[in-house]
Amino acid sequence: MALALTCVALTSACSPALNWRQVKPEAADGLVALFPCKPDAHVREMAWPGMSTPAAMHMLSCQTEEGTWAVSYLTLPDAALVPPALDEWTAMMRRNLGAANQMAGQSGAPVEKDLGAIQVPRMTPMPQAHGWQFQAQRPDGLGRPMDMDIRTWHFSHGMTVFQASVWRPAVVVKGQSSEDVAEAFFRGLQFPG
Repeated sequence: MALALTCVALTSACSPALNWRQVKPEAADGLVALFPCKPDAHVREMAWPGMSTPAAMHMLSCQTEEGTWAVSYLTLPDAALVPPALDEWTAMMRRNLGAANQMAGQSGAPVEKDLGAIQVPRMTPMPQAHGWQFQAQRPDGLGRPMDMDIRTWHFSHGMTVFQASVWRPAVVVKGQSSEDVAEAFFRGLQFPG
């Protein structure tokens, strides 16, 4: 039902070229996401600031001709770690995109734009819940620099922190009509009541 309502509201974004589906990620504190393709799930242990032991980082991602769609998340042992963890998502994105720029032969940091406060239905309200847009480069399949448009949302629910992101070639974004499929992805995130 929620998928049908979202598609009605975003008719163009739910085109036949994209195979939208509702996904309930495992261990995601009730999150429901709307993906335009069937995501693969991965879990890896990684060091996280403020934690003495590695955290289980979950990630769901899939690729279409439009780009790469992903939701990453981890559950923290202490509520005091949530606000700095949301800031860490942004810092980690900057570091990763800076490294991708270097691999593509570019110097300097990626161009970024703070999209402001975001709202995921029934998320935990936090001032650090923000959307970001980055312009960066990464090597394509042949090692040539490719301009990328990356949009990301950072938010939390309880003690679980999330990063939802869409990575698209800039040429795809520029050639798009006014209906933005990335917006459909972000608006499909929710914590049902």
